Amino acid sequence: MKLPLRVLSTIALPLVLAACGGGGGGGGGGGGTGTLVVEATDAALAHSLVEEAHVAVTQLRVHTEANAGSGFLTIYDGPPLDLDLLQLRNGVTRVLVQADLPAGTYRQLRLVFSDAWLRLTNGNEYRVSDGTLHLNSQSTAGEKVFVEPPIQVQSGVGSRLLVDFDLTKTFRPIPGNDPANAVRYSLHPVLRGVNRSSTGEIRGVVSTDDGSGTPAGVDMATVYVLPPGETDPDGSVTSTATMQDGSYALVGLPPGPYDVLAEHEGASARVDGVQVSAGAVTVVDLVLP
Repeated sequence: MKLPLRVLSTIALPLVLAACGGGGGGGGGGGGTGTLVVEATDAALAHSLVEEAHVAVTQLRVHTEANAGSGFLTIYDGPPLDLDLLQLRNGVTRVLVQADLPAGTYRQLRLVFSDAWLRLTNGNEYRVSDGTLHLNSQSTAGEKVFVEPPIQVQSGVGSRLLVDFDLTKTFRPIPGNDPANAVRYSLHPVLRGVNRSSTGEIRGVVSTDDGSGTPAGVDMATVYVLPPGETDPDGSVTSTATMQDGSYALVGLPPGPYDVLAEHEGASARVDGVQVSAGAVTVVDLVLP
């Protein structure tokens, strides 16, 4: 079942992915229609290696408790929606499409990818069109995103769903031991879906002593949010890259304790036991040696 959409004009900044649709109600929505906004952001792989990273989404579908018998409802099916993932950092999101959605409980989103390309800072490029970047079968059939906690769309009320693309795991080099000089890459989208209304944020600055005695912001450092006690960045909940002034922002974090790790060119700094609360911003500054 395909549902009517209201397509929004796209602006350069701020970048937000949003997609909304409709279908049968259910799951405690109380009837009527509300609005669901699906945002996208990302956390990039070794940002010091990446010049550009794009994925193209051609279809989005949602699933409700009331729609278990008929499967997913299509909320977008049209021209490719290009997402410049490297720009979706520091708390930036991109709105693409929006539509009214019947009230109900929404637990899953499915995204179908039709294209992708990656350019590294050393000039190497990987594209689907020339066979150097491969889409896996899940990408072409659709990648499921489970929403935690599920979104309750209520009549006359807007809801926001954040989809976090983790580039550290989405673009996989082959062979995997030399990402800068890989023969090819494979697209395995790693996505995290969260109910924006029930999450918090971590923001701060990554700096280092440049020799003048005054801390200087570090550009393109990678900041990881880890479960408590986790030491391996591969086990991160999400990650992002710093801006030129060293600032960073990680949004859509469920409430709870986290450890925060910053890395740049072999140097690292860590702050453990960071508490995130719903609707609040936790400031975490890190100083690299």
